[in-house]
Amino acid sequence: MCLVKQTKENNVAGVNAEISVVGIKEALASLNKIDKKARRAITTDFRAIVDTVISDAQNAVPFGAPISGFERNWTTKSGAHLLPWGMVQDTVVAGVSGKKPKKFGGFVKNLATFYLRFTGPTAVLLDMSGKGKVPTTQGTNMVRGLSKLGSPSRILWPAYERHEGDVVGKVQGLIDKVMQQTTKELK
Repeated sequence: MCLVKQTKENNVAGVNAEISVVGIKEALASLNKIDKKARRAITTDFRAIVDTVISDAQNAVPFGAPISGFERNWTTKSGAHLLPWGMVQDTVVAGVSGKKPKKFGGFVKNLATFYLRFTGPTAVLLDMSGKGKVPTTQGTNMVRGLSKLGSPSRILWPAYERHEGDVVGKVQGLIDKVMQQTTKELK
């Protein structure tokens, strides 16, 4: 499994690449054109593989506000309600993407084939705050408070690492299945 963080300078950091498969995105795209049910079954199988990681990450998200500032209302300029903490229920989802990677603004989008992510910004704020430069005093104070829970990534990456051995082997089997199905359908 390969989990990647793309930096603005196009450097790749935090890579754990135990499985290297060339053409998996193309195979998924081909399988989707040929047999949509088989393609959706791949996503279902991946979700079953990482179910323990998802449960572990969900259990690591604090029930109450992790720091006092998260108890206050925080609405963005666009009107989205990020806080207070109990108002938004962010969950971890697993997915499979066959989309081609696209570059824009120094970043690459759709780089991962198999992924785990939070559904909303509130848990991401908790999980990843302090990863980059913190430009404000308030942000520095928030990161200092959250550092008591660990360093970024506080939730999702550690949950994956606890189950890595099991997940990597099963994802390799899933990739082999995709490649066999695609080869069989194209013959």
